[in-house]
Amino acid sequence: MIFSILFSLNTIIIFITILVALYFYLTRNFNYWTSRGINGPKPIPGLGTFWQLFFKPMGEINLDNYKKYGKIYGVFMADRPVLTIADPDLIKEMNIRDFHLFVDRNDLDTGDPMNDRSMFNLKGDEWKKMRSIISPTFSSGKMRSMHPLIIDCIVRLDKHLADKTEIELKQTMGNLTMDVIATCAFGTRIDTYAEKTSDFVLNAQKVFRGNWRVWVALILLMISKKFANWLGVKFLDPGAENFFRNAIQSIVVRRKAEGNAKRYKDYIQLMINAQNKTQDTIDDQEMDDLNPEIFGVTDSLKYNDLKGEVTDTDLLATSFVFFVAGYETTATALAHLFYSLAVNQDCQQRLYEEIKQIDGKYDYESIAQMPYLEACVAETLRLYTPITAVGRMAADEYTIGDTGLTIPKGMLVNFDVETLHHNPDYYPEPDRWNPERFMPYNRDKLVPYTYMPFGLGPRNCVGMRFALMEAKTAVAYLITKYKFVKTANTTIPLKPKKFEFLLNTGDKFVGIEHRN
Repeated sequence: MIFSILFSLNTIIIFITILVALYFYLTRNFNYWTSRGINGPKPIPGLGTFWQLFFKPMGEINLDNYKKYGKIYGVFMADRPVLTIADPDLIKEMNIRDFHLFVDRNDLDTGDPMNDRSMFNLKGDEWKKMRSIISPTFSSGKMRSMHPLIIDCIVRLDKHLADKTEIELKQTMGNLTMDVIATCAFGTRIDTYAEKTSDFVLNAQKVFRGNWRVWVALILLMISKKFANWLGVKFLDPGAENFFRNAIQSIVVRRKAEGNAKRYKDYIQLMINAQNKTQDTIDDQEMDDLNPEIFGVTDSLKYNDLKGEVTDTDLLATSFVFFVAGYETTATALAHLFYSLAVNQDCQQRLYEEIKQIDGKYDYESIAQMPYLEACVAETLRLYTPITAVGRMAADEYTIGDTGLTIPKGMLVNFDVETLHHNPDYYPEPDRWNPERFMPYNRDKLVPYTYMPFGLGPRNCVGMRFALMEAKTAVAYLITKYKFVKTANTTIPLKPKKFEFLLNTGDKFVGIEHRN
């Protein structure tokens, strides 16, 4: 009896000791920001400041924190201190002038090649090499050659809409963007409009939407990378990863077997050429199709002195990111753009009149020269920002502007895109969809480095030009065919969902009326 009691007491003491030790381990860095005079939300053991995700969507969290703590504040990813910045001058310095010190996005290696070898997560010279290989795919010359393929995809959507009077925009636009990605990037035709939802679309949705796996993996990696890797933690849904791995591998195997029998001009062929060290000789004459006053500039990195091979893993990992990211982000932008036109009929009419002037010529050059169309796209990406923040990691100790704050090598920094895009100091009436902000006669009012839906600097989104061309072409074609209108099922206003890695405002139903 006495032995049993003593054993129970010892067990309780050991358990309490373990809990106390775990508590001190998980909170060991929690005084990091307060000791440096930096404000921020209070962290809790295990989650850090992630606890805020249980109460509000990420975008609202960023805005609330900015209002409480200012342009620079500290947060915690689990127990790891992360600096958040919403100051355009500092963002310019760190992403442009001092980009060489903030090349990498993170150090969250998972041991999963599909994650670690993607261009999003590659580091240093390996990222530079891959960027220099991939960038030519998105030159204006390549875009021009792929533009007819995009038109074909939009025509297929048009046929699908022919007997519809109401549609859910995210699903509809997701079907389109998956069709475009498969066709233009991988030379593969898939039926996204069948009665049964496409396996490509279903698996792409698993990567981004409502994915608790991302948050759990992120927290565990922050607490202990070794422990997370030992557990086999993955950001990606295993079923979705296997699906896309097999799909991409089958495309690559077929393409390699064909050799030079067919001449492709798409992304996958560029990667195969890089593997084979064969030169792309396709004419690539540039044209002025991208407005740097709004979207910044795409790069033309040349790193011919960088050594290394493009492995099959590299090809798979970068192709996977291109597949799912190209589907989700552009579909989100298009869904919100058509929704905004449906609830702003005067803007839709103005856009319709601009597009009518090209008289059905939806060629690449015409699409690039419509200012109100461009303004509508730009304003949608401002108001409905797909990604709330852009992350970078310090390559060395770095002093933040004239703040006196020095951050150590390896510190993660979040640049708060959501707050910049919704700050009334930069965008009056920030919650109103108003394309006028981005018209040529108003661009002198835009504050530099407060608009970054594609990121900023040399590591901005490599597919920016492709996404903009796809979105503009889809809107130009469809707005002359249909009038988008509110229905009883149209949600006003839209409300972002919690626990979403990318912006998700739920179902967006609108009516469509055939134009004469």
